[in-house]
Amino acid sequence: MKKIFSILFVFALGFVTCNAQRQLQGQKGLELGAGIVSGEKALHDFFYTRLGITLNRAKGNYNFGAFEYMRKQHTFEGISIPVQSYMAEVGHSLYLLGDWRRTISLNMGLSAVGGYEVINNSENVLPSGAIIKNEDSFIYGGGLNVSLETYLGDKLVVLLRGHTKYLLGTSLERFRPGGGIGVRYIF
Repeated sequence: MKKIFSILFVFALGFVTCNAQRQLQGQKGLELGAGIVSGEKALHDFFYTRLGITLNRAKGNYNFGAFEYMRKQHTFEGISIPVQSYMAEVGHSLYLLGDWRRTISLNMGLSAVGGYEVINNSENVLPSGAIIKNEDSFIYGGGLNVSLETYLGDKLVVLLRGHTKYLLGTSLERFRPGGGIGVRYIF
């Protein structure tokens, strides 16, 4: 009889799927993302790319740090003026909503941002002879982001991300909203 129960038990295990626990405290993740920032031009004129790392905390919350490259293309009398921002961001994201298996979650985060902004490749004079009064500068400020995250597997997360940054030290726009998509690998 014990032999029959053992065989049935092993047979039944074949029909049960196992999932690893997700969002455990201490897990780390490597994140890659890209998206668009506010603007009325084409995608290649207003975009950002991002490389970050996350560290899970209790209850689905996590700390994050990221490096971000943002490019915006402005025009003046038909002349393109590129604005490039190189930023580092550190912050904390709070778990807001999700299902009990943690396959999908909605998070909101606050961050501190700092970096450097380059206007027209540091050239102040345009080909038409016009002078750009804006100068390259160090920028700093804060950010707010909302992300919808879903697990494709136990170690792979896809996220939709909306964010806005408020930057000081810049002579251009201070609010910089954007949205994008990213992938996070949990290790």
